[in-house]
Amino acid sequence: MSSPSLRDLTAIAHAVSIPMTTPFRGITTREALIFDAPDGPAEWSPFLEYDDAEAATWLSASLEQGFHQDRVPATTPGTIAVNGTVPAIEAADVPAFLAGLGFPTCVKVKVGGPGSTRATDVARVRAVRGALGATGRIRIDANGSWTLDEAEHAIREMEPLDLDYVEQPVESVSDMAVLRGRMSELGIGIAADESIRRSSDITTVLEAKACDVVVLKVQPLGGIVKALAIAAKAREAGCDVVVSSALETSVGLHYGAKLHHILSTNQPQSLDAGLGTASFLAGDVVTTPLLAHAGQLPVTPPVLDADSLARFAMTNQRREWWLGRLERCLALV
Repeated sequence: MSSPSLRDLTAIAHAVSIPMTTPFRGITTREALIFDAPDGPAEWSPFLEYDDAEAATWLSASLEQGFHQDRVPATTPGTIAVNGTVPAIEAADVPAFLAGLGFPTCVKVKVGGPGSTRATDVARVRAVRGALGATGRIRIDANGSWTLDEAEHAIREMEPLDLDYVEQPVESVSDMAVLRGRMSELGIGIAADESIRRSSDITTVLEAKACDVVVLKVQPLGGIVKALAIAAKAREAGCDVVVSSALETSVGLHYGAKLHHILSTNQPQSLDAGLGTASFLAGDVVTTPLLAHAGQLPVTPPVLDADSLARFAMTNQRREWWLGRLERCLALV
């Protein structure tokens, strides 16, 4: 199928703004364009602060999802294993929060960032360990908020809590490489997320030997075809890969689940995906939202829900802003 024009995309675009149930990295509302496309619904939701060049990469993924499925391996995703995600909440609130998630066996805990201290981070992770028991698996994610020394001290203090890996503990690739060397005797892996925002970044990260796990997000990487190429490079270098979300609606999560399913076909023991994030949104745009429970995510094809699209429709002003962004970014694809 040929690529759509701006007129084509505008005609099938639903502009939505969905509140977050819990503020996430300063985000309180998630905005997106949802395309009712020929190959199925597609999502374009680059964060508001991203420039046009980066947002255009996200648009490439949306066009692939909605118009170029002939380029992507066919799959029929069923139920997949996902980690639960614990935001930067108080330690005392962790047991009830995990109970609401059905006590998944793998949990990613947000640490670092505004308002967090090492003491509150450690207390939160300790509460997760207490709630999961000895067999639960814990990942922590600092979103690059720590300095090198802060990361080392925090990880060493949390080491008795049996961490699987630490996602993006520091911002720079060079610091990640240094930290990975310091942490090697602990058996705690380092995962690269924000360090791989573009397809070309994987070479830099792997050459620096900066990580043990590569986090793959379909939209930021430009689609499944490009993500599969990155996964191949990562695995050739001896790294694991894990598919995660970019705080998308169920339309975007479905495409991430498709990538996870493709990767799992070749490696059945794939790491639990980070796609159980629909619960962070106060609503969705499909008839059957992809909501995880007890670490399991039933994946059904997205069917747009007209009432939800109307309920979460942006103001005319915000819609015009997004359509202007669409016009600029489409010219860069």
